[in-house]
Amino acid sequence: MTGVGVEVLGVVAVGIGAAAVLFASFHALRKAGIEIPRWLLPAGIGLAMVSYSIWSDYSWYGRAVDRLPAGSEILLVGHKKQAWAPWTYVFPVAVRFAAFDPATIQDDSDGVRHGQIMLFERRGQTLIVPQDFDCEGSRIRRAGADWTTADESDPAFLRVCSGARG
Repeated sequence: MTGVGVEVLGVVAVGIGAAAVLFASFHALRKAGIEIPRWLLPAGIGLAMVSYSIWSDYSWYGRAVDRLPAGSEILLVGHKKQAWAPWTYVFPVAVRFAAFDPATIQDDSDGVRHGQIMLFERRGQTLIVPQDFDCEGSRIRRAGADWTTADESDPAFLRVCSGARG
C-alpha cells in the first residue's frame, strides 16, 4: 500500500474510533438525562479526522528523521504552503528533505570522495543518490552526469569536503 493509502486508512480508523467513543459517550449522557444535539456526533468525528490529518502532516518530518541511520545529518528541508490547508500559510509544513550519512563516504585513490545523499519526500519514495566529490578541484558529479563546478554553499559538498582539502 502506498503512503497515501496508509494515510487514508489512518484517517478512516481515527474516524471509526472517534465515532465509537463519541456515540458511547453521548448515549451515556442521554441516559443520564443530558440531551446532546445530534449534529455534535458528525462534527466530533470530522474534527477528530481533521486533527489526525494535521498531526500526521506536521509530525512526518520528525518521524522520518528519527528513522535515519545513526549519525545522519540533515542537509536541506523543503517547506510548502498548501491551499487546502490554509494554516500552512502561517506555519508551512515540511514536505521534503535531503540527508547525508557520513558513514557512506569513501575515498578513491585519485582524491575523489564518494557519498550517498538520501532524498525524502512526503507521500513519495525515498531516493538514494550516489555522488562524487572532487574536493581539491571544487567539482561535483551526480550519478550518471558529468563533472560540474560545485557551488561553495552546497550543503552536501561542504559536509563531504570539510577537512578533506589540503
